[in-house]
Amino acid sequence: MDRVLPPTWRPSSEAELEAALNEGAFTETPKREAKQQLRGSKDQAKDMASFAIDGGLIVVGVREVKAEGRFELAPVEWIDQILETPARIAASSCDPPLQVSVEWLESELPGHGYLLIEVPASPLAPHMAGGAYYGRGDREKRRLPDTEVERLIRARDTSLDVVRTALREQVEKDPFPEGALAHLHVVALPSRRIPGMFKAWTAAEDARPLLFDLVRDGVSRRTRERAGAAARVSPVFGELVSGFRTAGGVGIASQLSTSSVVVLEERDLRFVVRERGEVSLYCGRAADRLEGRYLFFDGTLAFRVRAFLDLVASLSEDAGYGGSWDVGVAVTNTHGMSSWNGERGSSPGSEYDAERYEQVTRVPKLELEKPGSATDRLVGELLRSLGNASAHTDLLTDPE
Repeated sequence: MDRVLPPTWRPSSEAELEAALNEGAFTETPKREAKQQLRGSKDQAKDMASFAIDGGLIVVGVREVKAEGRFELAPVEWIDQILETPARIAASSCDPPLQVSVEWLESELPGHGYLLIEVPASPLAPHMAGGAYYGRGDREKRRLPDTEVERLIRARDTSLDVVRTALREQVEKDPFPEGALAHLHVVALPSRRIPGMFKAWTAAEDARPLLFDLVRDGVSRRTRERAGAAARVSPVFGELVSGFRTAGGVGIASQLSTSSVVVLEERDLRFVVRERGEVSLYCGRAADRLEGRYLFFDGTLAFRVRAFLDLVASLSEDAGYGGSWDVGVAVTNTHGMSSWNGERGSSPGSEYDAERYEQVTRVPKLELEKPGSATDRLVGELLRSLGNASAHTDLLTDPE
């Protein structure tokens, strides 16, 4: 063998792929696998899940000649949906849903080519497929024993302790600790710390117009359309007009206290960006007391959290950050509240029997582009507890 391909190698053309095969440099490794054809959905899910721990590449259109210990080109025929199929299977047949990127390399053979399925190292690994967890051996997938699964999940959970602590610190600083309503707290931290990540924002003499433009343009049209009326429950993002400075950061709020204005709990909405990379959202009205009932704006919760993830995605792009984010959500003063929507506001369902809801998760960059699954991990459990999650499926998913 004349050369060894680096672990992160991926071909940019058929000629480059063929050269690696002819030189004997292309081998199957813990981070690379060859497939002659796309397999059935169950096997595809297992293959992709096995790469999720450390990341890797599946090249479809390469045949192994076992008797000769080599690989050769075997371009596959182009068919409709060939690019979408692996991504759809990874999202629907892996648990938690796995996000992959798929690229097509043209072949000199008309109508044929190669699929490059890149599985990034997932911060949510290990992923289950077909009722089991998978990882990689030297050349092929292997079923993970329970002890290894437990170790990986424990390590994943421990890595979220920093955002969990930041979330609880925000709750402790609630501007209305004795308030009458449920309050929403959301915090996001970059998984990889970058000093001065948002220095450009805090260095601006007047960050208010920058934040105003971010909030106006950063929430995607898809998120707003899927939310419908839930996006219009006050306080709304459009009310974020007052800029302010805070320790290590800048913010924008729906109202600011002055000698002539008193901040009201039910109208309080605040969005903060800190120089070190922390982003946070606070809302003083996640529920309301109407006609003797304590009703929770569950669809608005899903919208606000998904919109927050949209804003984090915009900030990531602005800062040139391509890593994951650790995100936490807390809803306080929740005991006794039940789901509300405009059609049955006087007939709520089950009452929530805990004083507080809290959830944290890690959100990969690819998932920020379609944050439905991340929104579900953060608030889906609460909505399901209230018996109304199915009404907000559009905000909790991103079907192809």
